Amino acid sequence: MSIKSKKYGIFGGSFDPIHNGHLTVAAYALEALELDFLYIIPAFNPPHKERVKASFNKRVEWLRKAFTSEKRAVISTYEAEKGGPSYTIDTVRHFSKKHGTPPYLILGEDSLKNIKSWYRFQELLKEAFIVVYPRYKRRASYAYDSLKSYEKRGIIFLNAPLIQLSATEIRHRVETKKSILGMVPESILLEVIAFYERNF
Repeated sequence: MSIKSKKYGIFGGSFDPIHNGHLTVAAYALEALELDFLYIIPAFNPPHKERVKASFNKRVEWLRKAFTSEKRAVISTYEAEKGGPSYTIDTVRHFSKKHGTPPYLILGEDSLKNIKSWYRFQELLKEAFIVVYPRYKRRASYAYDSLKSYEKRGIIFLNAPLIQLSATEIRHRVETKKSILGMVPESILLEVIAFYERNF
């Protein structure tokens, strides 16, 4: 099978740090969508974040350790290589051109809720298959309904466990000397604790 004929997804984010909720989403997306591979793309300069605490290289290092056993997960440094703000539409177009087919774009339900604030969001909805993983106990149908006049491909809601764990919570727990056992991959647990203890 040529690279252009493969079915692939894009899962982006700050990953500051990568946590077990991210791994769960990736596993369910690969399985439910029957993807040949999934690009994990850390944002280099996320436009909706005030400041990312861990450096880009550190976040990439953690991602590679976290996904070491999943051969279909491809850690991409595209957004750093491109430079400038990390606009999702640019990333989608880059990989669409590379593979000759639109990606499945994995988003949290919270991101779907705020997607109208994203750069050129109307084009994004037309140029990728939008796949949403749950973040709320009840589906935010108002977010989906408000997008019906824009999206053409349909929005796929991933049948996955409710993901309420966040990187913000993990950083806060480290900063307040609370345990994060079971929240981040064991392979990076001690590194994550040491890093955020030094940098809070």
